[in-house]
Amino acid sequence: MSQIKELIELIKKDSECIVHSPSKDKINLEVPDDLMEFYEYTNGVSLFPDKPYGIEIVEKSKLISTNEFLYPKNDVIWEELENDVTNDWFLIAKSDELSQYISVDLTKHKFGKCYDSFYDTHGEEGMSQIIAKNFTDLLTNLYQSKGLNWFWLESDFENLGDAFD
Repeated sequence: MSQIKELIELIKKDSECIVHSPSKDKINLEVPDDLMEFYEYTNGVSLFPDKPYGIEIVEKSKLISTNEFLYPKNDVIWEELENDVTNDWFLIAKSDELSQYISVDLTKHKFGKCYDSFYDTHGEEGMSQIIAKNFTDLLTNLYQSKGLNWFWLESDFENLGDAFD
C-alpha cells in the first residue's frame, strides 16, 4: 500500500477528521503524483476541524491559483501579479478563520514544494517559507500535529528555506 493510501486510511479511522468521497471531476493541471493519488481516493479532507489549528485539504475544484483565491480579479493588487512566479502556486490547504493558506508550487523547478501562504505574507520574498518538500510530507505533518499547532512554527522544525531561494 502506498504512503498516501495509508495516510488516508489512518485519517478515515480518526473520528476527529472528515474524509470526503472521491470525485470523478478531472484535474486540468499537471500535479505531483502523490497529490494525484490523494485525489483518486478522496476529494479533500478536513483535519481536526474542531481544534484550534484545524485545516482543510481542498477539494479538486478548489485547486486554483492561490493568488486568484486570495485576490479577486477586480482587486488592485491583481495588476501587480501578472507574470509573477506566484501565479503557479496553487491553493492546497486552508483555514479561512485563521487566514492560513498553504500553496503547492507547480513550476517545473520547484514542482510539489509546499509553502506557507498566510494571508498577510503570501508571495513575499523572505516570508514564503517552504513547509514541506512534497504533498505527502505536508499531509503527514498536518495530521501528526492533530490541529494543535502549525508544525512549521515549532522550534524543532527543520528550516527548508524560502520559496524565493
